[in-house]
Amino acid sequence: MAATKENPIILYDIPSKFESKCWSVNMWKTRLILNYKGLPYRTEWVSYPDIQAIFINLGIEPSGLKADGSGRPHYTCPSIIDPTAPKPTTVTESSAIAQYLEDAYPDVQPKIFPDGTREAQLQFIKDFLPVFVPPACTLILPQMPNILLDPRGSEYFEQTRTVNYGRPLQGIGLAGSEERKKAWEEFKAGLDKVAEIYDKNPEGNGEYFTGNAISFVDIWLAALFIWSKVPCDRDPEVGAKSVWDVIEKLNDGRWARFMRKFDDYLQVM
Repeated sequence: MAATKENPIILYDIPSKFESKCWSVNMWKTRLILNYKGLPYRTEWVSYPDIQAIFINLGIEPSGLKADGSGRPHYTCPSIIDPTAPKPTTVTESSAIAQYLEDAYPDVQPKIFPDGTREAQLQFIKDFLPVFVPPACTLILPQMPNILLDPRGSEYFEQTRTVNYGRPLQGIGLAGSEERKKAWEEFKAGLDKVAEIYDKNPEGNGEYFTGNAISFVDIWLAALFIWSKVPCDRDPEVGAKSVWDVIEKLNDGRWARFMRKFDDYLQVM
């Protein structure tokens, strides 16, 4: 039995103070896929400090080990439970969820991994994670505790990330700092490279990673851009109120045009 409106996929997400609640780059990857494919789902909101206990109780496996070097298991969102018979299926981590949904619902269109493209898409993401994630975190992450999360989640987020980075989040990527300037240079260089790769797709007119429709790489990039829209006051010299305010003007506005393709897939169920 596959998911239905009466018995939908359950998506576990971390709430924010925003009206839509959804904010995280990784959660948006899964949510965009579910919306794009039209798969029935509902959201269960879980505060950061409650994730481990709830997931252990539900039988959701850890996604890996904690980044603090302790060797302890790391439980994270997004995770899903798909009410398939005879036993519900649990999947965690956005790339694993993407592949599961594609394989578990082979007749559902549109595809995010068109035939013969899965390996290339996953390799692209593997190659570009080191390019995008570190500078993006420098630019965006320090704003998270005070802007997005509930008090318990905010405290947990700040404590764990301070351990991971070896210094308080609020001191990272300060306005006017060399660290922020370098992060912007690296991030913009990464976008330039992505633009070159998109322009090499003969079918997509520079608008899609592969073919002439949205695929997983496009969703991955869109999720990053949605995350960049959180309020941020650390680039006052360009009058930006978010990192996205800068991104949407780069590469002759192509990323603003790119994001318009996702207007119909931003629902939070």
